[in-house]
Amino acid sequence: MVVMTEEPLTGGNNAMEVVRVGDTVRRARDAGAAFAARVLAQLESAGYPHAPRHLGIDERGRDILSFVPGTTTDHPARRAPGAYAAGGRMLRELHEATAGHALAAGRECVIHGDPGPFNTIFRQGLPVAFIDWSSCRPGGRLEDLGYMAWTWCILSQGRVPPVEQARHLRELRDGYGAVETVLLLDAMERAQSRIVDAETANVDDPTLAPTRRRHAEAAVA
Repeated sequence: MVVMTEEPLTGGNNAMEVVRVGDTVRRARDAGAAFAARVLAQLESAGYPHAPRHLGIDERGRDILSFVPGTTTDHPARRAPGAYAAGGRMLRELHEATAGHALAAGRECVIHGDPGPFNTIFRQGLPVAFIDWSSCRPGGRLEDLGYMAWTWCILSQGRVPPVEQARHLRELRDGYGAVETVLLLDAMERAQSRIVDAETANVDDPTLAPTRRRHAEAAVA
């Protein structure tokens, strides 16, 4: 009998169990797992290439996902020219692939819900896939794009000049296409406010793991 080694995967903000087993990822299921599996199945049938494939549930009740090789990034220095435009196109293609589908439940589309660079796999500095689909849900395009623009482009640390941050934001906006700047800026502000409100509540939530509560404190700060 072949015994497959489980390799813990880190780098995101989720405290749930996520391990690599061969060419698959095994992820503990949460409240959003069933919907995420349906979304990933729809994306596969639509030919969307920027997401892992849902391969079923293992004997321990964990989701089985295809492993997407690459790394996440936490600083623009780790991203190649064209990365922001490519990321914008990836998000637009997701929204187009789910617009009008039953999974969108009457909203504009299905949104990823957490498309930060920490949930994006890069290869050679360019984005290739979004991972961690547990927050996907019916929603509006600008809700997703505003969050992505904030988390990808706006940095309070890392010594990135504001003029560079603005350039990255314009590139991401143009990569997504067909969005007015003022609407995007408003969406970014709303995204930040949602995160502050949610993470403020998480800081004092005794049901959360200590590592998750520490992340909440850092997110608010």
